[in-house]
Amino acid sequence: MSIQRAIAQIGDAPPHEVECTDVRELLHDERARIWLDIEAPGPDDIALLRDAFNFHELALEDALRRKQRPKVDEYGDFYFIVLYAAASTRERPILTHEVHCFWGRNYVVTLHEVPMPEIKAAVARWIAADAHHDLGVAYQVYALFDAILDGYFPAVDELADRIEDLEQDVFDGAPGVIEAVFSMRRQLLDARRVLGPTRDVLNVLIRRDVPIFPTELVPYLADVYDHSIRVIDTLDLQRDLLSSAVDSYLSITSNRLNQSVRTMTALTIGLMVPAFIPAIYGMNFHYLPELDFQYGYPLALLGMLVSTVVILFVFRRVGWLGGTGGVPSRPSERDDE
Repeated sequence: MSIQRAIAQIGDAPPHEVECTDVRELLHDERARIWLDIEAPGPDDIALLRDAFNFHELALEDALRRKQRPKVDEYGDFYFIVLYAAASTRERPILTHEVHCFWGRNYVVTLHEVPMPEIKAAVARWIAADAHHDLGVAYQVYALFDAILDGYFPAVDELADRIEDLEQDVFDGAPGVIEAVFSMRRQLLDARRVLGPTRDVLNVLIRRDVPIFPTELVPYLADVYDHSIRVIDTLDLQRDLLSSAVDSYLSITSNRLNQSVRTMTALTIGLMVPAFIPAIYGMNFHYLPELDFQYGYPLALLGMLVSTVVILFVFRRVGWLGGTGGVPSRPSERDDE
């Protein structure tokens, strides 16, 4: 079931919450500015938008579809905008939620599937911004964009912390680490996939001559555009770190495999050399030297033991036995301090 919330500002009065049924009348009031927020929209909500706002059918059709590319479409007297907000969960450090926005002369309509704190923050910011009420609904759109882009920074910070933990797990050889790395990489690429077009949406709004967009608000949108650039650069950096983690995992795995081969080779040689002594004395010749030697048996055992110890000692010195096999440990920040 959908949840609707309507906030209106009439003239110089402060914005306040109104009944959604009053939206039809307020749309015809030149002094009114309206923000209609709809959570989990359904067919009845689309019918309301069609009848009250007279939106284009293509825009309404897009409003019901999910997983769209961020974009801005112009339909004469209103704009239809698709954006993605970011959130963090225990399972996924960065998760995106789709937001649809209709922007007209005196109204803003937002549609989303799940509760979004960014919408509440943008509405609260619009209500509190008395100095910017003369900018019209364009300030509402700016507040929405700014809240959505600012929401990426905590998610990106959480992502960075998770990647740092994954890097340590790579060096520690934790089980399932490579699956976690690739899962994190998919989440990062999904966020990068929606943020790239979001930057283009902001660029279009800044450079296009939008009649309902006052030029005084261009610096504000330019600041939001700068935020998008910063988030994208951070995501690119984290993607490089994940690629380096994969390379490190492959290198460490290869080193450990090489060390295992060396260890098995050293043990094989260590057992093969002392086996040479009983092999000699096990030959079936009657005139074998030292057959009548009284201490031959203990000396043979001693020779086998000494040769084994010497060979294993030599291989130990050259690093073919034990240890980490040349796998480096990842230095921590505390060690640097």
